[in-house]
Amino acid sequence: MNMKSYLIGISVTGAIAFMPFSVLADWKEGWTGDVRYKYVVSSDAGGTDTVTGDNNEFVAFNGDAVDGDSGLGFAIGKKIDNIGVSLAYERMGVTYDLTGSVQADGDVDLGSKVDFDIDTWMLEVDYTIVINDSFSGNLLAGIGQSTFDFSANSAAVVRANGSIVNVGDTSDNTETTIRLGAGVGYKLSDRATLLTMLQYTDYGTADLKIANGAATTGVDVETTELSVRVKFNF
Repeated sequence: MNMKSYLIGISVTGAIAFMPFSVLADWKEGWTGDVRYKYVVSSDAGGTDTVTGDNNEFVAFNGDAVDGDSGLGFAIGKKIDNIGVSLAYERMGVTYDLTGSVQADGDVDLGSKVDFDIDTWMLEVDYTIVINDSFSGNLLAGIGQSTFDFSANSAAVVRANGSIVNVGDTSDNTETTIRLGAGVGYKLSDRATLLTMLQYTDYGTADLKIANGAATTGVDVETTELSVRVKFNF
């Protein structure tokens, strides 16, 4: 081994030896967590006819599909200066109202509602703008995955022509979810901040399927939500 290789080896060994201590020192600071509540203030309803030629499929939806639904969640993350990164979990119960939806043959559905839950895991990045000692502005972007869970809320969708689609366990599916938001923070203490956010979330498309697992209709779930969070700095 020549002297140059020896010195490089000593340097790398030293860096590895001291790295855990410096990394640990950095990562001990700046941890955050939050508990959160969200309420759907408006939604963009829509859908996709997934069975070509079946004139019983829904092709147009009413505009108030999931308004008024709500959910809970929590997150843990890391903040460096004004930028935070969090991994969040949320669960929301949804009643998707198909009343007034138009089918491909022109019939209007008169009273079908489908219940399901949305389980979401999301990576969120937020930026804090300090206004004064008490208030701050907050910008948020997130991407993750949502699973539409029909297992506990199976239902029969009755169409205008009298036919029935049984929605149940086979309808579960997972979709990419995106989120954009903005809001205001109020400092409760040195360790806690109350955040009020208005956020747009596109959860993706929930597949309604018949008993054999064949998709019949996809219902889009896009919402504008009021989110209230209490964020803790550890």
